[in-house]
Amino acid sequence: MRYILVLLLITTTFICGQNKSSSSLEINLLSHFGYTIVDVGEAMEIPDFSDITKEGLNDWDQFGYKGIVQVFFNSTAKTSLGIEGGVVRLYYWEERYKTSMGYDRWRSGVIWTWNVAALLRMRITEQYYVFSGAGAYTFFNGSGTAVGFPIGFGHNIKFSDRLTIPIEFRTDIVLGDATPIAISGGIGILFRL
Repeated sequence: MRYILVLLLITTTFICGQNKSSSSLEINLLSHFGYTIVDVGEAMEIPDFSDITKEGLNDWDQFGYKGIVQVFFNSTAKTSLGIEGGVVRLYYWEERYKTSMGYDRWRSGVIWTWNVAALLRMRITEQYYVFSGAGAYTFFNGSGTAVGFPIGFGHNIKFSDRLTIPIEFRTDIVLGDATPIAISGGIGILFRL
């Protein structure tokens, strides 16, 4: 984790050093909603629910959410480098189990991560763009940090020279337990400085 963060810090410092004073800076605030493709039982190491023992993975949902802040440098160019940080809700799980006395009990959790990533964005036209990157995803439940790859495309609705509304579709591939793949669509607000 430390090595990934140091690498991202060095990359960001290099990008900032290459940023000319005539170049623009963009700050993008995004909110995404979607679905996470993952085998919840395998990811949480919980067996499937058994009708015989009445134990196992009882309930789950794979609704996903992402709250993201992106900063792009030299945004007037066809390709621009940037960084992003945010939180990602991957899925919810609920396990039913029996105590040593035979009573039913449940435990559950929501799997969240925070992420930091370096991005490369390429404009196809003034309104359309594609992007990809690599970053670190740290799980809130303490299970560790995994490498992930965001990739997506978007459309900008320009209101003025400084204000744009991006509509974006993206996939985050997180190389964690059972490799969750979060697919989402979102909308945001982008400011040019």
